[in-house]
Amino acid sequence: MPASKTSERALLLELAKDAFRRQVEKRVRPLSRSYVERWMKCEFWLYPAVVSRHATELRGFKPVVLEVLRRTSVDEMLDICRHTRPDLTYLWQNPAAREKLSKELAESIKAVEAL
Repeated sequence: MPASKTSERALLLELAKDAFRRQVEKRVRPLSRSYVERWMKCEFWLYPAVVSRHATELRGFKPVVLEVLRRTSVDEMLDICRHTRPDLTYLWQNPAAREKLSKELAESIKAVEAL
């Protein structure tokens, strides 16, 4: 791959990572404690709304989106949650939060692959 294509891809990947971080922050910011607790019990999923709302963009940038999703660790996502909602840190430290985020990430990858 030529150097210019490589640097363009790196820039696009960095922009995608930033967009992903902002999307997680946007989804976490308004959540109530009871909502997070219900989410951790697998009463509902967050990824379907994001996928359906942004399907066009996800299709257009599918390879980059998948790369970001696959390279993002659950710990990184939990850090975003803790930073965005420090008042819920005790919930983000719960093993159920780690498990649920892991499931959300896996299901997100499957949903984007299916687009």
